[in-house]
Amino acid sequence: MKFTRSFEISPSTSVANVRLNVYSLEKSLHFYRDLLGFKLIGKFSEDDALLAPIGSNNKDHLLQLSRVDATRVIEGEKSSIRQAGLYHFAILLPSRRHLANIFRHLTENSNQPYFEGAADHSVSESLYLRDPDSNGVEIYRDRGQSEWKRSGQFQVEMKIDHLNLKQLLKEAEDQIEWSMPSDTIIGHVHLHVSDLIESRNFYSEILGFHHTCSYPGANFFAADSYHHHIATNTWQGNDIAKADSRQPGLDHFSLNLRSKENLEELLSQLRRMAIEVSEDDDNKINNESFFILDPDKIKIQIYYK
Repeated sequence: MKFTRSFEISPSTSVANVRLNVYSLEKSLHFYRDLLGFKLIGKFSEDDALLAPIGSNNKDHLLQLSRVDATRVIEGEKSSIRQAGLYHFAILLPSRRHLANIFRHLTENSNQPYFEGAADHSVSESLYLRDPDSNGVEIYRDRGQSEWKRSGQFQVEMKIDHLNLKQLLKEAEDQIEWSMPSDTIIGHVHLHVSDLIESRNFYSEILGFHHTCSYPGANFFAADSYHHHIATNTWQGNDIAKADSRQPGLDHFSLNLRSKENLEELLSQLRRMAIEVSEDDDNKINNESFFILDPDKIKIQIYYK
């Protein structure tokens, strides 16, 4: 179904945080806190943990880990399920120096097969990992926007080229004690979906993101002139199951619109389009927060702050 674009999301919108359902909170904390260098800033319960960069305030988390019962996994085999949901979430570092430092840290301190590869995307340089629950994690740095190739105001060229890891390692500082720098953010989320056209209608025409780039089997969307805040792909095929936030994997990701007026405009847009809106009873933020589901039942929290 094709919708007419009548709403544009605030250009200051960002991916604020990601909530992951995990088998073992202990193993996940070892990965995200002890290896990647996040700081534990709080717990809702013994089964939940909030993580943020070192040196940031203790109010805003980037990552929430929530333990779920492993028996909820269909047939007990998460890896065998072709299902909509998280392809990866991406941690954006402030500079190439930070990317070099974490790469050196990972090579010297991890004896687990978490590292999956690396790529130069023209607009950015990325390292790819997989956490203990097989969630994809990208760690990257952006090149300056003056170096990006554009074909329009919001269209940007992205590639998948070789990243010279030997050269990157040479640029790392000696004798570093790694921790996530205070200005680290969640740069984007990349999702498995069942239909590129349907998901493009939703993220572009309904939520008001700009379609910035296409790649075989994938679309990219941004709130402003950025390369992307959200990406979708059909690399698992079109006949995949809907997302289920009760299972290990992505529970939801959060979008901070940073504008009460824009949030109210989006809420009106969603009601016009008969998109179901659920109140956020468990995690209210300024009493202006709600959840929606995309066409593949991927859960998204919308708020302003």
